[in-house]
Amino acid sequence: MSEKLLLNRNEVIQGPSPKCLEVLKNFPPEKVAFYFDGYFGSVLIPKLSKIFSFPEQQIIVAYGLEDIFRIIFDSLKPETDVVLTHELHYTYYDKYLNFKNVKLENFRLVENQNEFTFNIDDCLEKIQKIKPKVVLITSPNNPTGNSINLADFEKILNIANKTTLVVLDEAYFGFDKNYNQQDFLSFLEKHENLMILRSFSKLYALAGLRIGFALCGTKVKEILRYQNYYLGGSRILEEVAISALESEDYYKNLSEEIIKDRENFITEVNKLKNFKAFNSKANFVLMKVNENSKNLFEKELDNIDFLISKFVFENFMRVSIGSKQYTEKFLEVLTKVD
Repeated sequence: MSEKLLLNRNEVIQGPSPKCLEVLKNFPPEKVAFYFDGYFGSVLIPKLSKIFSFPEQQIIVAYGLEDIFRIIFDSLKPETDVVLTHELHYTYYDKYLNFKNVKLENFRLVENQNEFTFNIDDCLEKIQKIKPKVVLITSPNNPTGNSINLADFEKILNIANKTTLVVLDEAYFGFDKNYNQQDFLSFLEKHENLMILRSFSKLYALAGLRIGFALCGTKVKEILRYQNYYLGGSRILEEVAISALESEDYYKNLSEEIIKDRENFITEVNKLKNFKAFNSKANFVLMKVNENSKNLFEKELDNIDFLISKFVFENFMRVSIGSKQYTEKFLEVLTKVD
């Protein structure tokens, strides 16, 4: 069989808005040859400042959220500092912190009938006990798809030491119709140690360009000892990102399309007896596979020419959602195995 089409990394394969593609196609050559005027230049930071009504000096722009996590994790002391996050988290956290020899502790994530939830009591207890330098919450979480509610997040902010960095990783922002952005952003005014992270990789379908940003409380840059890029960032990346932010209708429609595909997938899977899909607020769904069906299921997956799923732990599989043609074919496999 020919090489499979790999679609299981939660990229939005419909691609970015036409306005983004126009910027890439028509980017002026003279902008390629020169830095931004002056130093610490950016066109994206002022744009974000205007959109969020947020001070420019409290915004960090970087090459994807991976770059921002490197900034955060590189500020920690090996062997002595501790990061606290939840179970079943993004594997990059483990890989980079292990590389830096920084300890990572987990609080519990609970499997309920229809969704996973954060065990906030366990989180609060561990914050008091281990006094972490960073508390990291991914919401919606990869791979479980659950998000944190406002009241629980406020409890974390209120109990954490003011010198502890509280990081809300919102890489999968944009796939939850009920998310109240302003409520979470309002915490930035009251909590000087809070960072809210956003990515252009998922909703905006710009994963290959690597760009993300952080909105920071007033003390965050001081805690990180952070300085903006001296010669500025990438001129072309920043202008593409601005075009994405200016393409609201395109991304609203894209988000609705992905949510519809996700909810249909969850409904159809949960009609089967050997598979179970958990509620999700992201562009993927966590699915539990009956142990007795696992071998047959894997064999059937070998017979299709694309891959939208991967086992992430035990009998749990993460399925990337959003392109109806592939989701429907995947459902056919599930039904056949069932």
